[in-house]
Amino acid sequence: MTRYVVIGAGAVGATTAAQLHLAGREVVLAARGAHLEALRANGLRYIRPDGVTTVRLPVVGEPGELGLKPDDLLVLATKTQDADAALAAWAWQPVGGGVAAGELPVLTVQNGLDAERSALRRFGTVFGAVSWSPSSHVAAGEVVSPAAPIAGVFWIGRYPTGGHPALADLAADFADADLLTEIVPDVVPFKAGKLVSILPNALDALFPASPLRDRAAELLRREAREVFAAAGIRVADLVGETARDLSGFASRPIPGHERGGGSTWQSLVRGATVESEFLNGEIVLLARLHGREAPANAAVLARIARAAAVGEPARSLTDDDLRATLPELEG
Repeated sequence: MTRYVVIGAGAVGATTAAQLHLAGREVVLAARGAHLEALRANGLRYIRPDGVTTVRLPVVGEPGELGLKPDDLLVLATKTQDADAALAAWAWQPVGGGVAAGELPVLTVQNGLDAERSALRRFGTVFGAVSWSPSSHVAAGEVVSPAAPIAGVFWIGRYPTGGHPALADLAADFADADLLTEIVPDVVPFKAGKLVSILPNALDALFPASPLRDRAAELLRREAREVFAAAGIRVADLVGETARDLSGFASRPIPGHERGGGSTWQSLVRGATVESEFLNGEIVLLARLHGREAPANAAVLARIARAAAVGEPARSLTDDDLRATLPELEG
């Protein structure tokens, strides 16, 4: 039986680990900081629409605390900005007569397009994934997972393209854990589709909801689609192209645990680093690599970088600030 080593205990990582553990799969969770201390002391307080469960599963803080085995599968669930350091830390751990990079597959569930490239520098077998989950992680030792009965959706495929025999077993294990999974032959368009959908995460973190913010979100997405077209990267429609029945995937109300915002908002609330350099910044990078510019995404990236650097509270900025950030909204 595969043992899943989930590296990163945030919203997606902890939800995935908890669901697999509750389904009877062998799981180890890697965490850090106050979250690690809380998990070790009290287990994971896993809040679902049907109640609160304390999930107690093995937790490590460093790769050296765990002896990797030949049937392990690494699930990289850190934020994108932390992925490269985590990959470097785990890739060269001993496994049998070799090291993890040569012996084990790694599943990357990060937003954006960068984590798979970092993984492939080291690991011979990389599975890219798009994760779709409304889970939240704001407090140490706690994750709120409101989607039910399906707790999350994954589109997975070998990176950059192709198949692998391990994917079918992975998908089956995830399905048994109420994590709906579809194997796709070309995962990059699905990664691009998710990226376009979440480009407004920085706006959600910085500005209260408003019609102006909605217009800004559409501006970011339109610019990204133009950049992807110039780069020759297809943007998949996740819902329109999936072969899976998504009717069981819906966010349910949990009184007292309403979702405050997306992953970037959650990071800003926790005082953690934000992943915008790998979201809006990915669009800026792709544009420049292809002789173009992406001024709207570049401006939003610069604005959230300044806000994170000085510790501005989440959603504390005004429409006037948004107009100054994106003057083209006045047009």
